[in-house]
Amino acid sequence: MKSLICYFESADRQGKTLINWIEKYRHDIGKMLRKVRPHLPENIVKDYENDILKMDGLPVGLRYRLDAWDFRGNREDSYNDTIGSDYWLNRIQEALSKLIDFSNENLKSHSRIVRSSELWDEVMEPRYEKYI
Repeated sequence: MKSLICYFESADRQGKTLINWIEKYRHDIGKMLRKVRPHLPENIVKDYENDILKMDGLPVGLRYRLDAWDFRGNREDSYNDTIGSDYWLNRIQEALSKLIDFSNENLKSHSRIVRSSELWDEVMEPRYEKYI
């Protein structure tokens, strides 16, 4: 979602400014979906919005490592509707695949063959590295 927001809504932000701006969305799936929704094909929104929004109810760490055992015992109802449901997991996988395909389609127009001199110039250009 953050990559789609950056693509469609970042205006002229670059480097550190862009990173700081997009990080303000934190892990709020609902907020990110609302921001990018106007740019998404309606069929993706219609078909997957409710399943995607269920991720907001999951602990953030669970989204990354799916450490489900503690979660299952403490929040059985949410577990059964989300990561405990093969149907929901398949829906999320489908939604992500469609969002990735949509991103790739939009990025195609920026794709081109780069001459080695252009590549060298690009590599030597200063850029923001957050973790260095």
